[in-house]
Amino acid sequence: MIDTTSFDALALRTTASGFDAVRGKLPVAGDPHRSPGSVTVARRLSELGTLIARGR
Repeated sequence: MIDTTSFDALALRTTASGFDAVRGKLPVAGDPHRSPGSVTVARRLSELGTLIARGR
């Protein structure tokens, strides 16, 4: 028998780790050394959208 509580917790942790990884790639407001181009921003948004879609 599968413990769904443990399975759900693992899935949430995996999703959270994915968000953390993408967040680490985002620029910090006011940091002139990490000003991304529009293509980079679009890629990050796509990554976040993929993570959100998987979480449903």
